[in-house]
Amino acid sequence: MRLPLLLALLACQGAVAQSAAPALPRVVPDASGGAAAAEAFRKLPVCTLAPDGMRLAVEPCRPAPTQSFAQRRSVPQAIIAMPPSAARAPQYRPPTAMPAPSPLPSPLSSPLPHAIQPLRGCDAGGCRDAGGTRYQGTGPVVLDPAGRPCRTDGNWVQC
Repeated sequence: MRLPLLLALLACQGAVAQSAAPALPRVVPDASGGAAAAEAFRKLPVCTLAPDGMRLAVEPCRPAPTQSFAQRRSVPQAIIAMPPSAARAPQYRPPTAMPAPSPLPSPLSSPLPHAIQPLRGCDAGGCRDAGGTRYQGTGPVVLDPAGRPCRTDGNWVQC
C-alpha cells in the first residue's frame, strides 16, 4: 500500500518541477559538439548578475573571457646594460701621510680586568681562590671582598 503512494508522490513532484521551470538548453563547447556548438557558445551573452545580486541576469550565458596579465606590466621595464669589465689591473695609489698617533691613556685611568684565578674550595656560602680571597655567593656570579660581581666558570673565577 505504501509503495504505490510513494510512486504517485514522486510522479507528481516531477511534474510540478518540470512545469515550474522551463528547460533551458545547455550549450557547452566540448569535443563532442564540434564547431557548431563552439559557435553557439560564443554567441551567448557574458554572464552578469541581476540587480538583486542573487541570480544571473540572463540564462544561458557564458563566463567572461579571461584576462591576459602577461601582456601588461604595472611599471615600465628597464633593462640596463652592465658596464664593460675592465681587463686591466686596478691602479695603485700610495697611502697618504698618516696623522701622529694620539697618546695612550695611562694604565691607572682604566682598570684592567683581574686575571682568571683558580678556585681552591667552595662551601655553601661562597668560594676561595688560590690566593685565599673569599668570594661570597654561589652560581655563575659571586661577589669579591669589594662587592664587585665576578664570574665563575667551573673551577675558575674572573672579576
